[in-house]
Amino acid sequence: MTKKRDEDTIAIDAAIEHLQDASGRTPSVLALARHMGLANTTFRRRYPHTVNRLKRSTSPVTDHVAPHRCSDEVTQIRQRNRDLTTDLELAVASIQRLSIDNRSLLRRVEELSNVTHLRTTD
Repeated sequence: MTKKRDEDTIAIDAAIEHLQDASGRTPSVLALARHMGLANTTFRRRYPHTVNRLKRSTSPVTDHVAPHRCSDEVTQIRQRNRDLTTDLELAVASIQRLSIDNRSLLRRVEELSNVTHLRTTD
């Protein structure tokens, strides 16, 4: 049992280090649990010492700075989302119009070339 626990600890430490290198800060418990392929509650139940360690290593200074930066990011993301939605609506309208034009032009070509459609039986 101790060997398994040591292997788990090594894997968790490696995952924490990987996530810290990727983001530049201590990972959240949820991010670590997802990285390990576990549900958040399962991770918290199995590794309470790691959860406590992550709580202690989170600096309170970043907690005060994060909401302001986060709200700015959310505002920018929402604006970008609105812009993309508008672009998507324009693209859909253009595709619909081109489809109608295409059908109309194909009918006109068929009329001019005297194309006769043969019915097929299935």
